[in-house]
Amino acid sequence: MKLGLVLLLGIGLIGAGVGYRHYEQHQVAVAQQKEQAAVKQVKQLKAAEKAKRLADKKKQLAEKIKADPFSKTESTNEQITSMLEADNFVGTALVVKDKKVIYQKGFGYANYDKKLKNGPRSKYQILSIQKSLTAAGIMQLVQAGKVKLSDRLSKYYPSITHGDDITIRMMLDMSSGLQLKKAPEEELPENQVVNFAVTNATYDAKKHGVFNYSSINFLLLAGIIRQQSGISYQSYFEKNIIKKLDLHDTGFVIDGYGKNGTIGYQATKTQVNADYTPVASEPESQMTYELGTGQVYMSAGDLFKAESAILEGRLMSTSNVEILHTRTATSPYAGGLYRVDAGTLRSHGMGYGQESAMMLSNDGQSGVILLSNYWRPAVNIQTPMAKIYEEMMLGNLN
Repeated sequence: MKLGLVLLLGIGLIGAGVGYRHYEQHQVAVAQQKEQAAVKQVKQLKAAEKAKRLADKKKQLAEKIKADPFSKTESTNEQITSMLEADNFVGTALVVKDKKVIYQKGFGYANYDKKLKNGPRSKYQILSIQKSLTAAGIMQLVQAGKVKLSDRLSKYYPSITHGDDITIRMMLDMSSGLQLKKAPEEELPENQVVNFAVTNATYDAKKHGVFNYSSINFLLLAGIIRQQSGISYQSYFEKNIIKKLDLHDTGFVIDGYGKNGTIGYQATKTQVNADYTPVASEPESQMTYELGTGQVYMSAGDLFKAESAILEGRLMSTSNVEILHTRTATSPYAGGLYRVDAGTLRSHGMGYGQESAMMLSNDGQSGVILLSNYWRPAVNIQTPMAKIYEEMMLGNLN
């Protein structure tokens, strides 16, 4: 009897010990989870504070630029230079009014190590602005009767899901619902870049018919240019844009910039002043993957010349230009450009340490172009671009 009680008591004590250890382990785990949650919360708060400081800095710089008064009595050169220097701009600025260059100047270094400065003919990767030139190529084929804006994507790429529901017009306006699930990891020739996009295209029904910025639209449009012209996209671009408009500072990044090329520099998130570190990198796989969407370099002068030629109807009829840039989706985006108002278009691109921005009058007679080889997340070059354009159209710049 006593022995049984002793055994039961021992078993009870052992069970209690095991139970206590489980309880203790549970309490430790709960404490660790709470600590991890607290650390995560602190990190989130710090990230939010950092993001707010960055947003505040952007806002302050933008407000300062917008509030800077321009005057008809002061020199155009002095007023624009003062604004861009205050913005710590690095790159080339071009301002054209009624087809006359009223301002053109380089800021900072094209290559800091070699102490080569930016100038009027410096070459920059124009990034997403290239989409407007790809759109022009498509519209040329429309004018030639080789493509229709109402054509279904399935006509050109039968294997893409919901291709019967997507038109060429939708792709030009970024309202197809298409996305690319991954990018290639190696350098590919044009045909394989297009094949890769076709294989890795995904469709989101919720984004069909509404604006959703996705570069795959213009990559596939570049592929359609290949199909319907019978030559590569690069050859088509060189023949119908570069040679036709006699552009001397334009080419494809994969072939090298040559003379007057710029090196892209990447600033930190909060950095405003340029220290030219670090150098931004762009693998060759990315250069080829940006087919039709961001693989071309240009000088500011060449870019204005090309965009002006399109708007003036020198690469297609003016009626087709109007069709191309008339929005049909839920956004001002149409044919590779954003419609600001009835008389103004704009575009912007960034990546690999470079940033491009332009604002143009509807008739292609006037515009402001800022091309930079120092991308700074804390400073948006679209703000000074818009300010300069506004002052020019108000008659405060001559």
